[in-house]
Amino acid sequence: MTVRAALLRSSMTPSCRAARLLLGLGTALIPACTDAQSQTLPARYDLERHQARHGMPAPLDEISGLALTSDGRVFAHDDEEAVIYQVDLATGTVSAGFQLGDPALKGDFEGIAVVGDRFFLVSSTGILYEFREAEPGSSAAYEETDTGLGESCEVEGLAWHEVDGTLLLACKQTPDEDHLVIHRLPLGASSSPLGPMRVPHAQIRAAGGSREFNASAIAVDPRSGHLILLAARQEQILEITDDGEVVSLYRLTKSRHPRPEGLEFGPGGTLLIADERDENSATVTVYAPR
Repeated sequence: MTVRAALLRSSMTPSCRAARLLLGLGTALIPACTDAQSQTLPARYDLERHQARHGMPAPLDEISGLALTSDGRVFAHDDEEAVIYQVDLATGTVSAGFQLGDPALKGDFEGIAVVGDRFFLVSSTGILYEFREAEPGSSAAYEETDTGLGESCEVEGLAWHEVDGTLLLACKQTPDEDHLVIHRLPLGASSSPLGPMRVPHAQIRAAGGSREFNASAIAVDPRSGHLILLAARQEQILEITDDGEVVSLYRLTKSRHPRPEGLEFGPGGTLLIADERDENSATVTVYAPR
């Protein structure tokens, strides 16, 4: 069992585990069963008081995605070149980075995820790149897959859903004006395709959100199993269950997060938000759980 799956399992009450055994349900189907879900994300993190904030060097001015490895390291990328940097959250130090291809691929890269030793990078047009970590300053070989989502989804956000065994691709824009759309891509070759998750904008508005929610990042909370989405344009964080029910919505302040584009859960249960450069440098902000 992997670390995140174990965390989800360990957070269940005994009665919840018994109910699942009796009903034959998977760990992702009754999110309300976990103790961690008795509080919403805004209740578990003080988003007005950060633990640390690190300025990023110029190559990450357009920081776009964050990903956590199984051994607790954090990687980031910008949205113009396929160069992957390691960020030390204790010091703010950023590695020299390794790149895909030589010269580095150029494009509109909008999300990164790590699954074991496999790295995934996605473009806004739904092109998925798979590769392994390489030494800083070197080039990594990669495999390229067209997900076919480009015509119906402007992808902006990628995350690994360990319990479901899927990559989650959040759409910033789709032809469906009434829903926030999240696509689910199983990694197993024999896995059955899953339909997209559609969250009605009306539900988001009812929780205090704006008329639209244009996703800029997505992450999976390892404690609750909830999906957490960031919208840079609306300056909001949305929390939903893994069947698309709205749990909470939090409005960020522009003074704290002027251009929020990246989101991830870091070591020790920290919450990480990356902001692109505005008049100041790009930043990665660390929030500790209460």
